[in-house]
Amino acid sequence: MTNAKFTSIEQYRDVESLNYYKILRESGKTESEALKIIGERSRDNGRTPMQWSAEKFAGFSSVEPWISSPENFKQINVAAEENDADSVLNFYKMLVKFRKENPIVQDGDINFIERGNDNVVAYRRSFAGKELIVLCNFRAANLKLQDKTLREYTASGYKKIIGNYENLADNLRPYEVIVFEK
Repeated sequence: MTNAKFTSIEQYRDVESLNYYKILRESGKTESEALKIIGERSRDNGRTPMQWSAEKFAGFSSVEPWISSPENFKQINVAAEENDADSVLNFYKMLVKFRKENPIVQDGDINFIERGNDNVVAYRRSFAGKELIVLCNFRAANLKLQDKTLREYTASGYKKIIGNYENLADNLRPYEVIVFEK
C-alpha cells in the first residue's frame, strides 16, 4: 500500500495532522504546499483500511470505514498482488519464508558495511560458516557502492540468492535489494 495522498484536509482524521495543517497555513503555506507536507508525514498513511480487493471500500468493509482508502486501491490490493509473482506481497512472503528457514538470518552476527554511504543499507551476516551480504537501495536513482561493485561480489565467490531485479548490474538500481550468499 502507498501513502494515502489525500487531496483535501477534510479526508484526514489524525488530530496532529489537522493541527499541523492549520499551523502550516497560518505560516503562509498554500493549501497545496500544506497538503503535500501533511501527506508525507501524517499518521493517517498507516491508518487507512487494508486494501483487500478492488471492490467497494477496498474489500475492507461493507459499510464506509472511518477513513478512506487511497485512490489506487483498485490497482494496489491483496487480490491483485496474490496473482502477480513479482508483486511486493509475494516478495515479502518469500522473505518471511527465507527468514524462517535460515538460522543465519535469525541468529547470525551482523556487521554493517558501506557505512559512509547514506543512501545504502548494507550488512554482512555470518553464522555456522555461512555468510550473507545484504544490499538495499531505498532511493529512486542508481547508486554506486563504495566497497565493491556487485559483479566484484560474484567474482569473489558470492552467489546472488535474492533480488528484485532479474539480472545483475555493477551498481544498485532504484529500490534494488540483493542478497548474496557464500
